[in-house]
Amino acid sequence: MTIIVFIFLLTGLASGFVAGLLGVGGGIIIVPVTYFILLQLGYASEVVMHLAVASSLGVICFTSISSIRSHLKLKNTNLNIVKKWAFGIVLGSILGALSASFISGENLVLIFVILAFLISMNMLFQQKPLILNTDLPSSKMINFSISSLIGFFSAIIGIGGGSFSVPTLTMFSKKIHEAVGTSAVFGFLIAFPGAIIFAITGFEKEGLPLYSIGYINVLIVFIISITSIFTAGYGAKVSTNIDKILLRKIFAIFLLLTCASLIIEHFII
Repeated sequence: MTIIVFIFLLTGLASGFVAGLLGVGGGIIIVPVTYFILLQLGYASEVVMHLAVASSLGVICFTSISSIRSHLKLKNTNLNIVKKWAFGIVLGSILGALSASFISGENLVLIFVILAFLISMNMLFQQKPLILNTDLPSSKMINFSISSLIGFFSAIIGIGGGSFSVPTLTMFSKKIHEAVGTSAVFGFLIAFPGAIIFAITGFEKEGLPLYSIGYINVLIVFIISITSIFTAGYGAKVSTNIDKILLRKIFAIFLLLTCASLIIEHFII
């Protein structure tokens, strides 16, 4: 148990720092780590991925607050974009969490692997952002569609949204620091409603670990959050003074290895 707690504390350090630094959402680290640990503890594969996704969103609720504060101080957050996308992000998150709650554990793992693979490919090979326009679309419907899709896919795999919103914002000519800082706000708007939905839909589910509220395990959220809330702010501060290209490639390789591990563990062994 001591080793498990130590691993979760390290997970918090890494996920918080990466979330603040790259804006990719700490959930991309939290979900697979939690998944593998719960499997090793003997919990059913049918609920393990749901627990990992939901608990990740619970952690992001706290991590994103720290990241938001740091980015606001650094003036990296574009509140006009937040106003335009907030409703779509929240609605998409609710629909994503509802969908994930009723998807089988095996299919949820597969969805995570596919989306994580696409994220890693984007980080590994994209040298310069693809520019679609000089600003966000003027159409409210297009903005709503984009933001709701970001919220949906982020909540369904338990990540903060930066993995989707950062590259999307850079496509509309937003500077990377502005995209990362704005995505920190989206992280909370995705995580909070998504976590509530997972808590409700998993409330009477059998076979969950102790200290679980629905699919959210409060103990896991607490342990990871202890360290992640500190490193998220530090990662945000470091993000303004570092070249992220090499870091993105290293993280992309980590994601690919994670995808391979999930496939081997869940579909081959």
